[in-house]
Amino acid sequence: MVNVTVDFNLLTAKQKKVYSVIETFIKTRGIPPTVREIGEMVGEKTPGAVQGILNRLEQKGVIKREVGMARSIQLVTDTSQYMTPVYLPKLKKVSNRNISDLFNIYNIIQYYPFPSALFEADSSPENCFLISCPDNSLLYSGIKYEDHLIIDRDIENKLNDGDIVLILYDNHALLRYYSKHENPNNIVLKADSDLIGREVFSKDEVIIVGKLIGKYTKY
Repeated sequence: MVNVTVDFNLLTAKQKKVYSVIETFIKTRGIPPTVREIGEMVGEKTPGAVQGILNRLEQKGVIKREVGMARSIQLVTDTSQYMTPVYLPKLKKVSNRNISDLFNIYNIIQYYPFPSALFEADSSPENCFLISCPDNSLLYSGIKYEDHLIIDRDIENKLNDGDIVLILYDNHALLRYYSKHENPNNIVLKADSDLIGREVFSKDEVIIVGKLIGKYTKY
């Protein structure tokens, strides 16, 4: 089989839809769909109409079929409408005990897929992890216990005033708004609701674990 690169902009809306359901079907079930199954997925009741679209996709080099064989559709393009995901580890916890080895296998619950486009040029997925929101101190900012947070550990010389950071203070994982202090030995860490009763900390008092770069939540 010869792979070709196809410009999907040259396909009609119906052709794109049919191609997408074929690709999805193959990726999820491991076998090609039948003409009837394609018709059901795209809402086309006439087998002849589906055959016509498949013929045009074949003419454009997007698919290949064996005559007289069921489930013989093959994708022959190296261009995919699926983005390659990156996998982030979800951590059980962040504490003084494991801060030096967060990605220890015993601290990883599971790896979750995320679109690679979510990460900026200066944010490598290798330095990121997922964790459940550890506290409600930024509740008014829209971050709550039910949220899952994406934290980037690569923060050296990259933090700006207003960034949200995950910190360790007194062995508690907390979320705070970061900003510099006039004293270079101190930093300012603000929360929407602060039970600690202070905002200025010595750099030796806290550990900045990483910067919040994303979250996902359930509605």
